[in-house]
Parts: sequence; C-alpha cells; structure tokens
Amino acid sequence: MSELFGKTTDCCRGQGGSMHMFSREHNVLGGFAFIGEGIPVATGAAFTSKYKREVLKEANCDHVTLAFFGDGTCNNGQFFECLNMAALWKLPIVFIVENNLWAIGMSHLRATSDP
Repeated sequence: MSELFGKTTDCCRGQGGSMHMFSREHNVLGGFAFIGEGIPVATGAAFTSKYKREVLKEANCDHVTLAFFGDGTCNNGQFFECLNMAALWKLPIVFIVENNLWAIGMSHLRATSDP
C-alpha cells in the first residue's frame, strides 16, 4: 500500500504506482505499460517454477504465479495463447481478470461481439 500512496519506503520508492511495481525480494515481476504484456511474462514465470520442480528436481519450488489483468485484455491474442499454453503444460498459474468492462478508453460492450 505504501507504493500506491507514493511513499519512498516501498519497493519502487513511491515511483511505481499500481502498474509498475517490481520487487525481486517479494517475487513481484512488475507491471507493463500495454494491455496484456504481463500475461506472457507470468506464463513464463509459471513455466520456470514447473521446470525447477520437475526437471531440476528442486523439491522446495512450490511457487504459483498470479496474473492480474482487466477484461479488455481478453480480446488480445496473447491472452488466448498463454491460456492454451498454461492448460497444455499444466502450469502453476492463476489468471485473475478484473471485470471492469473497459479496455483503457474503449467500453467492453463496444469492443466485444458477445460480451
């Protein structure tokens, strides 16, 4: 919360806001400027966890990746590709969609054929 309130005591010294937080210590990979850019990064992080556990035999690697994005991202091609990869490879990832009915400045109702 201190990052969201612009406090200098947090991971990005109050400069990241809600979209650009990064913390190696807390396994926060950061935010991205464009719609959907974080989904492939999160999918890759989940693949890394699975690879460490199954190939490198790191038994203590029990990480689960959380990917947060808005419903406007669901019209983006990489959204579908990453969901397919996650299901195909059984990756430890949870996709969390904020259903706010907007994609930046475009209403979801105007941008989707079957909302």
